[in-house]
Amino acid sequence: MWWAGATQGLMWKDFTTEGLLKYPNFLETVLQLVPMYIMRAIGGTLFLTGACVMVYNLYKTMRLGDFLPEEEAQAPALEKKEKTSVKEKTPYGWHGALERKPVQFFIWALIAILIGGIVEMVPMFLVKSNVPTISSVMPYTPLELEGRDIYIREGCVNCHTQWVRPFRSETERYGETSKSGEFVYDHPFLWGSKRTGPDLHRIGGKYPHGWHYQHMMDPRSTSPGSIMPPYPWLYEDDLDVSRTLTKISALRRIGVPYAKDYEDLAMDDLNTQAAEVVRGLKEASIEADSKKEIIALIAYLQRLGTDIKAQRQMGITGK
Repeated sequence: MWWAGATQGLMWKDFTTEGLLKYPNFLETVLQLVPMYIMRAIGGTLFLTGACVMVYNLYKTMRLGDFLPEEEAQAPALEKKEKTSVKEKTPYGWHGALERKPVQFFIWALIAILIGGIVEMVPMFLVKSNVPTISSVMPYTPLELEGRDIYIREGCVNCHTQWVRPFRSETERYGETSKSGEFVYDHPFLWGSKRTGPDLHRIGGKYPHGWHYQHMMDPRSTSPGSIMPPYPWLYEDDLDVSRTLTKISALRRIGVPYAKDYEDLAMDDLNTQAAEVVRGLKEASIEADSKKEIIALIAYLQRLGTDIKAQRQMGITGK
């Protein structure tokens, strides 16, 4: 996987003599790594097989032995170490003495960690200017909020990041660099680091609803050669909205600016947006049920990275 990482990283950053990305399609870099994935699978199988053989060997060894409840055992006396310096208070030095007192060592280590954490985090929380906000960034709608939870539940964040880093190779491939102010209402944020698939922070509006609908059903129908699995249950399972209002209330408690009585309108907004997504799918000759989970996921994906686009169109500056 070290070779795979180096290979993919070099392909990401490779430009032609004309200054264009040599591999603009992220999938090209993934396909190059498939043989390395196969080699890793073989190596992992050998490792797992060895572990199973070890467990079997231990089992057989225990079966052949006899249990002795009162087996006598002796241990050699510890070697006495003399002081090597008059400054040392113990034969093992001050650190050795501390290591021999695990409770005290734990307490001192905990104090050191807490001090370091407080020094790092408290200024970020107290100084509002450390967390820049963008006026056009708004909280997720109820449908997008449910879609985001589905996105997390299905492990999409394990393969896709949501952070366009400030490198030319990334901005050329994905779009404008991500801004910290775009994530002020993400709890938790989904920046990620594992890029088996392309970054999705600017995916909103890049493709029509129908593309996402087909992609989640059969990834290879829209991205030939993709190693992403299909998610057919999203088309079968109804969206669970029993906790939607509770989620909105919880988010308001931690600073997300939902209106005070928004819970009274939330379900109407959810159903209206779901109907809009279904209408967009119908324009692509796709019949869909507005109550299915796939509709919420599409709404969330189409939202990603669009707030800052709205800012640019409206001429709103960040604060």
